Amino acid sequence: MTLHLPRTLWLSALLLVLSACGGTKTVVDAGAPPMEREAGGNPTKTRQAQVMALFMDGNRARLSGDAPKAITLFEQCLKVDPTNSAAQFELAKLYHMAQDWPRAVDMARKATNNDPENIWYRFLLADLYSQNQRHAEAAEVYKGIVKKWPDRHEVYFSLARSLAQAGKPAEATQVFRDLEKRIGTNEELVANEFDMLATSGQLTEAEALLQRAIANDPTSTQYAGMLADLYSEMGQTEKALEQYRKVLAMDPSDSMARLALAEHYFSNNERSKAFDELNIAFADPDLDIDAKMQVLLGFFEMSNNEGEQPGERTQLIERSYELIGTLKKTHPESGKPYTIAGDFLMRDGKPKEARDEFRQALRTEQDKYPIWQQVLQLDLQAQDFAALNEDATKAAELFPTQPEFHFYRGIALGQLKKYDEAIEALVTGRDLVVDNPELEVQFLSSLGDAYHEAGEHTKSDQSYERALAIDGKNISVLNNYAYYLSERSENLQKAEEMSKRSNELSPGQATYQDTYAWVLYKLGRYPEARVWIEKAVGTGATDGVLAEHYGDILSKLGDNAAALEQWKKAKTLGGASELIDRKITEGRLVE
Repeated sequence: MTLHLPRTLWLSALLLVLSACGGTKTVVDAGAPPMEREAGGNPTKTRQAQVMALFMDGNRARLSGDAPKAITLFEQCLKVDPTNSAAQFELAKLYHMAQDWPRAVDMARKATNNDPENIWYRFLLADLYSQNQRHAEAAEVYKGIVKKWPDRHEVYFSLARSLAQAGKPAEATQVFRDLEKRIGTNEELVANEFDMLATSGQLTEAEALLQRAIANDPTSTQYAGMLADLYSEMGQTEKALEQYRKVLAMDPSDSMARLALAEHYFSNNERSKAFDELNIAFADPDLDIDAKMQVLLGFFEMSNNEGEQPGERTQLIERSYELIGTLKKTHPESGKPYTIAGDFLMRDGKPKEARDEFRQALRTEQDKYPIWQQVLQLDLQAQDFAALNEDATKAAELFPTQPEFHFYRGIALGQLKKYDEAIEALVTGRDLVVDNPELEVQFLSSLGDAYHEAGEHTKSDQSYERALAIDGKNISVLNNYAYYLSERSENLQKAEEMSKRSNELSPGQATYQDTYAWVLYKLGRYPEARVWIEKAVGTGATDGVLAEHYGDILSKLGDNAAALEQWKKAKTLGGASELIDRKITEGRLVE
């Protein structure tokens, strides 16, 4: 079981230049003369105005995302006034973003030295030390902060953590004792000291801390819950169970405790008891839905595990669906229960039901790109092209700059034989593709297909050529381009080369074998064509086009009786050409 340790919220202060105006500077030439100063060492008003302008230019560059320009401007600022703490502070942040740690630390240290009254400079320096695992130095900075600003109680927690990470647990503990004298014992102080002890592996000391806290405040469910989690982490299951029960005895509405208790029961293979607790917790509308989703995601992974006993896996799946049902009732405003239901149903081989669930999720989660993707993929899988067109159109309206949704719409319109609209959608999407060659090839391939169906063969060929220029081994493009050339009896030698290549790249595929047979047929190489069409038939493929091709090849080889059988088969299977009835009626090849 994972130990749930409370964390101190780190100071996410916006490191703004609060009182930096007195030190702000502006751009001047690199060869500017030394700063002119009045008596007492202050910059002259003219220089101060220049420095201020430079500093503002640097800030504008930073805010516009042009970090290199901002760095240059702030560095120029320091050439005018080397002690400008505000510019040093901004440079420290920019160097940090660029992962130039030595320069970041150097600038933060200089900013702090030049303006020791600015607490934000110190926070940045301490944070940089911590990120570089220089915990002892971070601790020294925090010591300076608490000495100068003793009422910033949250800094004591950061100081203690840095001391513990620096291998000074006794000093870290003393920090908490000093703070305790100032503010007394409270849950925040205990939680932070517990965090420090537990993360540094001092579990016995952490237990003793919580025992003392419970003795002082026996009604605190937080302390009892933390102790229960600790016992669970230490493998002391009976003690953990006792504490979880104490929490619920004090506060039966504590659903987080029920989740923890359920996890405890699961780890001890007491699944029935676990689900009893989960049913209560899931019915609590005040328990955050994300905590419940984490449970269901865990069950999803567990039920994927083939090591799970068949009976237990079946029960786990059934109970998961029950909990999802409870989640829908408890959180009707959220689409999350429907997304997890869709995930389960897809995994369990129920794509139609999964699509319904994802669509339900979209009622409240229309801005969720991945859900739209799932719906569109399921539309395509079901070959429900009317729905695919409708859904892709909605998605493209919501995400007009996302090329994938235009792609789905183009595919749908092509299948609905609305070729001009399909081409328009595909061109729109293709023009949105950036640095994604694979997706660009898919667009170009689909455009080749759509242009072909629209009778715009030159544009079709151009699209295929562009696709092959990007990916010369794209099997689908090689096959389709070759087939459409053979249908038009144009450039058959090129078609033969491409079709042969597609079969080399992906052998044993009936579709590609049929195309190669048909190209050979158009070239008049009938015996070879028969070999390849029979390879395609030998794969077990049942397709009207393939059967008709087989019949045509047999007829060219003089076996009209066998050809007639294949034509009749093609008629039954569907998908044959408009000439199939004449071939059957006349008993001969009609071209």
